[in-house]
Amino acid sequence: MSALVVLVNADPRALRRLEALLAEDGYLVAAIDSFLEAKELLDSVTPDLLVADIRLERYNGLQLAIRSHFEHPDVPVIVTHHGEDPIAEAEARRYGVSFFAAPLENPAFLQEVHALVDSRRQTQRPMRRWPRKPVLGVVEVSAAAGRAQLVDLSYGGLRLAFDQTRDIPTTFDITLPAPLDVVVQANRIWTREDSERLSCGAEVVKAGEDHWRRFVDTLRRGTAAL
Repeated sequence: MSALVVLVNADPRALRRLEALLAEDGYLVAAIDSFLEAKELLDSVTPDLLVADIRLERYNGLQLAIRSHFEHPDVPVIVTHHGEDPIAEAEARRYGVSFFAAPLENPAFLQEVHALVDSRRQTQRPMRRWPRKPVLGVVEVSAAAGRAQLVDLSYGGLRLAFDQTRDIPTTFDITLPAPLDVVVQANRIWTREDSERLSCGAEVVKAGEDHWRRFVDTLRRGTAAL
């Protein structure tokens, strides 16, 4: 099961680059650009790691970290900043939070992500890290009693985009297109509304992994029906 990282950064460019970095390493990433949206998400899901930038417009990433510690005391937190800030770093350490300056340029950042996630999940089954790849072209599936477009996927999970907002159940069916034409189940990990579009990150239930793996392989070979 891929680990879920909630990533919060008000800088759109930094947010995209950090999301790509973590996704390429096999994590499911809920990338959010505001404190309030992150707060709402943390009210509904428990991630494996929270990564929040120190500057979130009129809010402070440490505020989110402190709140997360109260609501989810077992979830590790990393606070980031574009440069060195001894005061912010001291405050982070005070609350038991890791601090990283310039995480995109710091090779130790990913090492810390691995260590924190592995430490939290050491009593669970080993985490499978499969890099997600963007889906080329338009690939639609039937999912959660509606139509959705595949955005990216890996052997363990996927991201869907629904044209209309809807309630996504905890576990839902995905009907795969030809040539497989089979149904697999997925567990909802996170959802996010963006204008009139709903994004959903999910992991494939173990019972359907063989069908899903074959489907991913057909897409990567370019042989699935689009």
